Order: sequence, then C-alpha cells, then structure tokens
Amino acid sequence: MSETRAAKMAELPVTRPSSSTGGFPFATTGILSLVLAVTVTAESLPAAIMPQMAASLGANNLQIGLLLSAWALTVIVASIPLARFTRTVDRRLVVAGSLAVFALGSAVTAIAPTYEIALLSRVVTAAAHGLLWSVVIVYATAILDSRHLGRGLAFVTGGVTVALALGLPLGAALALAGDWRIAFIGVALIVAALALIVARLLPRVVPEASVPTLDMQGAQKREQQRDPTRAPVAALLAAALIFALGHFALFSYITPYLANAANFDEALTGPMLALFGAAGFIGIIVSGLTVDRWPTIALPLTFAGMALAVATLAFASAVPWLVVAGVFVWGVALGALSPLMQTAVMRTASPRLRATASAALVVAFNGGIAAGSWLGGVIESSAGTTMNAGVAAVTSAASVVLILIAQRLAARAPKRE
Repeated sequence: MSETRAAKMAELPVTRPSSSTGGFPFATTGILSLVLAVTVTAESLPAAIMPQMAASLGANNLQIGLLLSAWALTVIVASIPLARFTRTVDRRLVVAGSLAVFALGSAVTAIAPTYEIALLSRVVTAAAHGLLWSVVIVYATAILDSRHLGRGLAFVTGGVTVALALGLPLGAALALAGDWRIAFIGVALIVAALALIVARLLPRVVPEASVPTLDMQGAQKREQQRDPTRAPVAALLAAALIFALGHFALFSYITPYLANAANFDEALTGPMLALFGAAGFIGIIVSGLTVDRWPTIALPLTFAGMALAVATLAFASAVPWLVVAGVFVWGVALGALSPLMQTAVMRTASPRLRATASAALVVAFNGGIAAGSWLGGVIESSAGTTMNAGVAAVTSAASVVLILIAQRLAARAPKRE
C-alpha cells in the first residue's frame, strides 16, 4: 500500500508557475541543487567525523554508525505520511518548512551533550529530510519547462555529488582542525538561510486538491500486480537494496578503515574523501556518455567495477597506492550508478508502474543504508574494517547477477501501455 500511495503522490498534478515557460532557470535549479548538497552532507557527516564524534559523546563507532541507520529508517517511515499530510500545500513552502526543521535539528545535534540527544535530533532532522526528498523532485519538475526537464533534474540532483566531493571532506577538515560540532553549526546556518531564500525567491507551485480514492488505488494496485514488468523491476530493486547495504557497510566506516586497516594518517581522511567525491563527478560524466549508447552493458559493468574496487580495498589494504586507486574507482562507479540505475528502472517499468517503481527505489536504497550502516558497525567491531570491504565486494558482485537477471526478464516481458 505504501508504494501505491507514493506513486499517487508522485502523480498528483501541479499548477505550473508562469516562469516554467521561459529559458532554463539556472538560479532556481542552482538553489535546489545547493539544498540537496548541504542536506546530503549532513546526512552522511557522521561517517566523515566518526572518531571525533564518538569521543565527544562517549560513544563507540557502532553507535555513531547507528546515527546513519536511524536516519535512513526515519526517512523510510516518515516520508510518505508527511508527504500526504502536506499534499495540498504550496511545494515551495513545504521545501522551505522542511529546511527550517532540518536547520533546527542540525543545531541541536551541534550542541548535544549526550549521544541520546544527538540520536533524537538526528531522527527529527531525518524526518524533515524525508519530506524534503518526497517533494523536491516534483517541485523541480513543476518549475522546469519540458524542454529542459532532463538537464534540469540532472543539475538539481548533482548536489548529491557536490556533497560527496566538497561537503564531507570539508566536514572532516573542520572536525580535525577544531571541533566536529562546528560542521553541524555550519550546516544549520546554511540550511536556515536556504529556507529563507526558498520561501522568498522561488516560484509558487500549488498542487491541485484532488486525491485519488481508495477504490482507484485498489484498482491500480490490482493492475500493477498483473503488469509483466513487475518481475524485472523487482530484480533491479533487489540489486539496489543489496548494493546499498554493502556500500554503506563500508562507507559508513571509511574513516576507521583508512586509519586502522590502511594505516593512513588522520590528516589524509579529508583528501581521500575529496578524491572519492571528485571521482563521483567523473562517474556522472561516464554515465552520461554510456547510458544511451550502451544501455545493456553500462550498468552491470559499473557494478563489476565497484566489486573490483572494494575487493582491492579488502585484500590490498597494506598497499597505499592500491587503496588510493580502489577509492578512486569506487567513487567513479558510485557516481555513475545512481543515474544508470534510475534510468534502468524507468526504462524497464511500464508507464503505469514507473511512479511506484521510482518510489520503491528510494525505499530500497534507504533500506540498504539502514541495514548496511548497522551491519558495518557489527562487522567493524568484531572483525575489522577490511571485512566491511569484503562484504561490499560480495554484494556488488551479487548485484551484477541480479542486473543480468532483470535484463533477461525484461526481454521476455515487453512494457504494456
């Protein structure tokens, strides 16, 4: 039922502002891209400042990793109910309001005297983040002319890569130079400013009040159950889930890996995260060059590259240049995977299943984040971070198999109009 509701939310019509008929809105999409860059930075920040945060709050690495798991679980649970509750509110105000709550939650995290208060503040902030993600792409779509839709959405979602390339290394540098709390204070101030900018400067978009009836939802669900593309889409979602599990089992504990397994100096954490993020930009370019030209082989080859990179981190942690190369290839693969996976799901799903498939993909990724962050902490505390890299290699290799299965199933089940 939650997937159906998410699909219906994505399908709610919106009133387009008059500005959507003009040229490409660089300022508006740039603001939204910055919104995603800063909020995704805050989401993953504990992974970059884990030792400092753990020491200050009297916690261990597993507990700090659970801040990521709790975040992902909150996004899964809260996103759809909050989106439905605000379904008739101006999208601009929903984005601005969620940013305001996000800023407040980040400020509380920055001054949290105990781990428990930090955890509670992260749950509140994650709920705001879930609402933000449930509306920001719909909002961006509403203010973009159809001629610029693909380029505009790519520009907006590019903020996620900016978070990896700049946000996390900067957070790590601030934690190393002074106090990890400074990073969260910076996030709170920037997000508060963005909330004001969105509320005052971005165009108004008000959804129509009509909401599908339960009978309509039930009819759509029964129709989707007969949809022949459900099986290949399910295989793609399974690949996304286990990939995210393995990736975050390692990435959530990348700082301990670099320090304890690879024996890198603490001062190199920021530059290594910057290398990882910069590689992500290259991955986005790679995906743009391959997604239309070689749609069948681009995704499985990218997963295979991911498996090779993290396997190198697992088995060659004592060789510094191989660790650097592994992190770089890992970053390239990660940057390419998101657009490739999104495209694969949209191409595989039938038109009537696409909205549900898109919502389910978000749930799959966040489920993998939650499980991976927890599992990585358990493994790191008992077997060491090289084992985390081994888990990531196994899940990436398994994703290759699932992608190939999905492609075989899709070939046998043409999309229905």
